[in-house]
Amino acid sequence: MKLLISAAAGVGLLFYGLHFYQAIVNQEENLFQGASLSNDRIEQVNEAFPSSEEVVIDSDGAELHGWFLPSSLDEAAPLFIYFGGNAEEASRAMESLPLPDEWHGLFVNYRGYGKSTGEPSQDAFFSDAEALYDFGASHHAVDQSMIVSGGRSMGTGTAAYLASERPVAATILISPYDSRKALQQHRHPWLPAGTFIRHPFPVSTMAETVETPLLVFTGSEDMVIPPEHSLVTAETWAGRTEHIELPGYDHNNVTQAEDFHEAFARFLEELRTEAG
Repeated sequence: MKLLISAAAGVGLLFYGLHFYQAIVNQEENLFQGASLSNDRIEQVNEAFPSSEEVVIDSDGAELHGWFLPSSLDEAAPLFIYFGGNAEEASRAMESLPLPDEWHGLFVNYRGYGKSTGEPSQDAFFSDAEALYDFGASHHAVDQSMIVSGGRSMGTGTAAYLASERPVAATILISPYDSRKALQQHRHPWLPAGTFIRHPFPVSTMAETVETPLLVFTGSEDMVIPPEHSLVTAETWAGRTEHIELPGYDHNNVTQAEDFHEAFARFLEELRTEAG
């Protein structure tokens, strides 16, 4: 009996240790998974979007590589800045997001993703978000009064930060955190996970200070960031909030829903129309 108890205790300790390592010790590798970008892929993107401009934006010594996708308008046009998920290469969103032709888009890879240099971290991403905003606001073709911050999954933390620190016109969050601390504690209730999170992305806390409009999407079957976590952010957002739940969609396919495409494009077009 003692042997069985010892064996069970050993298995339990091993199980606990493995989860502790994955959730806490190894958190950077799990969170910042990165995304490669080959020269062939760059050529493919440039061919698919011939009007796009490859950009390299300096941010505290890091070089952030991506694309500025111009509007179809001849006058100054609104700009959508996108922050992707933890394994997402920025050009993929150029293909998947239904950005209206009247809008510019800025799709730039995080530090350590694609061709961008530097090491990823929450603080680096926040600093980089401000650099991207400043690039857009100073661009001759951009209407700086109509810049929208958007993000998916991990990118919702950076998008919300930008909305809290710069005068963005509105924000679009796709499967947002409330915070990574809360999410990791939910995933690992038997660990003191929240105490040791080094990149907390406190989205719902930042939401309390943002008074501009929010459009938030959730998938009813999202097991990665369950909708109840996203709704904390939606409910604490200080500005007008619209929530679109997509029944039957999960974390990885929510942007494929027809209702997502319709609501995303409608929200941006209404913003542009309301601004006159």
